[in-house]
Amino acid sequence: MSQYQQGPQYQPGLPPRPGKKRHVVRNTMIVLSVGFVLLAGGCVAVLANGVNEAAKDSTATKAEAPAVSSPATQPSEPASEPPASAEPSATPTEEDQVAKVGATQWFDYSDGMKVQVTSVKRFRISQYAAGGKPGDVGVVVTVTLQNGSSNTFDTGLVDVKLASGPNGDQAESVFDSEQNLGGGFEGSILPGKKKTAKYGFAIPKTHVNSTLQVEVAPGWDYEGSHFEGKLSS
Repeated sequence: MSQYQQGPQYQPGLPPRPGKKRHVVRNTMIVLSVGFVLLAGGCVAVLANGVNEAAKDSTATKAEAPAVSSPATQPSEPASEPPASAEPSATPTEEDQVAKVGATQWFDYSDGMKVQVTSVKRFRISQYAAGGKPGDVGVVVTVTLQNGSSNTFDTGLVDVKLASGPNGDQAESVFDSEQNLGGGFEGSILPGKKKTAKYGFAIPKTHVNSTLQVEVAPGWDYEGSHFEGKLSS
């Protein structure tokens, strides 16, 4: 919000220039000198008339002199706003900055894109899966994207991360063909359409009952949207 700028202060006009004042005094002295000469000659009436004329000239000079004032100070322009970031700003549908895992809450981006983490479910990591350690528990994160923009959206740069435990330990990605868990989203999304993909992760058994944190970024130029939820079977 720009701050209130105080308007220019009133500055009184400067007095008439010294040249004008000196000019009025000379005229008065000349008239007075003439008056004395005429007075010596007995022309008192002429003297009185000259003094009156001098007074009129002095008054007219003062009235006609323009008032000189300082230029009005222009109010300083408000500080320019910082340039907007190129990244669309993600905002959840509620006041919280973290949305709940489920089919009811979305993260809305300023360009029309929407993100939802529909579910986080447990699965058994197969013998030939890539990722995870022996004894880890598999987690399937289901993500839905809705393209509310007017352009086709490329899903090639969608990034999904999972963290678990009291310290938010980063979960390792799991690629398991038996569970149809590959690289997530593929292709593109037309305007007004939705697309859903699944991502596999591995967490320690001790983190099964902890609150899981999911972060989804639709692309490299998007801020991550954050979700929290419990693991379901």
